[in-house]
Amino acid sequence: MNEPRRRGRPVELDLERVGHVALDLFREHGYDAVTMEDIARVVGHSRRTIFRHFPAKASLVWAGTDGFADAVKSELERIDPAVPAIDAVRQAYIAAASVPPEIREVTRQRLLLIGDNHTLHADGVARFADVGLVIRQAFIDRDGLDPDGLEAAIVGDTLVLVAHQAFVWWARHGEGEPAAVLEAAFDRVAEGLRHR
Repeated sequence: MNEPRRRGRPVELDLERVGHVALDLFREHGYDAVTMEDIARVVGHSRRTIFRHFPAKASLVWAGTDGFADAVKSELERIDPAVPAIDAVRQAYIAAASVPPEIREVTRQRLLLIGDNHTLHADGVARFADVGLVIRQAFIDRDGLDPDGLEAAIVGDTLVLVAHQAFVWWARHGEGEPAAVLEAAFDRVAEGLRHR
C-alpha cells in the first residue's frame, strides 16, 4: 500500500523519542514480540518512515554506536606511541565508551536487552567488527605483532567481546559509570596480551 501524500512540510521524526518508545515496548513485551509496525503506530509515523532511519529493528537498540570504531581510533591516536598496545587500547576504549550520567539508565536498559537476546548479540558482533580491526592494528603498530600471526587474528575480536561482556555485566550488577568494570575486565586479560 502506498502512503497517502500529505500537503505541506513533512513532520520531522524525533529519533530519540523513537528509540525510547522502542526500548519501552521491547522491555514490556519482549524484543521478538514487537514489530516495526508496533513502534510506528505508537510514535505516530508510518513504518516506512521509521525504516528510513532505522533499517532494522536491532538498529533501534544499537542506536548511537555507529561511530564507535572511529572514536576508539581517534582516542588511540592521542596516546603516546610508546605506550604498550593493551594499555593504550584499554585507555582508548574506556574514553570512547564513556556513558554520560543523563543516558546511563537508558544505556543499562539497552544492554540488558542485548545481553538477553541472541539476535541482538549477534548483530553487535557484526556492528563492532571494525572496532576489532582498529584494536588489531594498534597491536601490530605498537607491539610489532605479526599481521599474519594467530595473536593478530584474535586480539581485536577478543577485546571487543571482553568489553561487551563487561558492559552487560555492569548493566546487571554494576553501579555508577561502567568505566571501572571495563578497566577491571581489560586488566584480567592484560597480562596474556602484553608484548613479550
